[in-house]
Amino acid sequence: MDTLVAQLGEEVQDVDEETFNIFSQQFSMEDLGMLDPKAPVLDITIAGRDFEITQSPGMLQSSRDGGTTGAAVWQSTLRCAEWLASPTNLLYTSGILSPESLVLELGAGISGILPCILASRVKKVVATDQPYTLRMLQGNITLNARSNRTTNKAGALNVNIEVCPLDWEEDDVGGFLRSYNLERGIDAILACDCIYNYALVKPFVQTCADLCRSRGRADHIAEENAERPTICVIVQQLRQAEVFEQWMSAFHRLFRSWRITSNLLPRALQEDSGFAVHIGILRIQ
Repeated sequence: MDTLVAQLGEEVQDVDEETFNIFSQQFSMEDLGMLDPKAPVLDITIAGRDFEITQSPGMLQSSRDGGTTGAAVWQSTLRCAEWLASPTNLLYTSGILSPESLVLELGAGISGILPCILASRVKKVVATDQPYTLRMLQGNITLNARSNRTTNKAGALNVNIEVCPLDWEEDDVGGFLRSYNLERGIDAILACDCIYNYALVKPFVQTCADLCRSRGRADHIAEENAERPTICVIVQQLRQAEVFEQWMSAFHRLFRSWRITSNLLPRALQEDSGFAVHIGILRIQ
């Protein structure tokens, strides 16, 4: 943890200043970041690895209560996947993620790309989203996951990815953790483009906090023999300054926060790219 904090540098202290600095960058808003929403199948290459992602254009265009954004594949996911595929990623070099780590993705959507990228580097990945996405998410993971684990007696590949329902607005996080044997906590929470309107801010931040509390809080780095606090990794496409500021304000109240600097990121996530990556550690309350 010391290594990570040392690399992250200056901590976010002022939400207004952070918002101003980010939205003063020179980036264009050509689109909302959605890949081809009409294509039933997307062929995507991440760090030399090919993925075939099945989509449901009909699901995306439906009038489902609660939205359908999880039915699409977004640029933020692809850019984050390239970053996570690099062995020089600071999450690996700092020891935050290792072959013993448990990672939970919030708002995984249908693609399964991030769990597939992470699966070879960590012990387990739990991909979560609302129930309507899960069948397609599981299908894409089954199709694209590669694992260094051997096959079981039935000849099926043992993949260390679990797909679980988690609705931030409806579900009890404690009950979720108990149901999936996650009471001992999670090493890292990963979220890509989960905050795109005001209504999502409060339940998203509260869910992050509730998940982190299963491991513990840290205003200071944990003692040597204590469990390491959960790390939140939040990747966002920069769209509305007002929505970002509301999220940053709510997140900053509960989490120590850092924005990862350009020298630690690939070009696609650096300043002026239209994207930002923040790290959070739950405060002592």
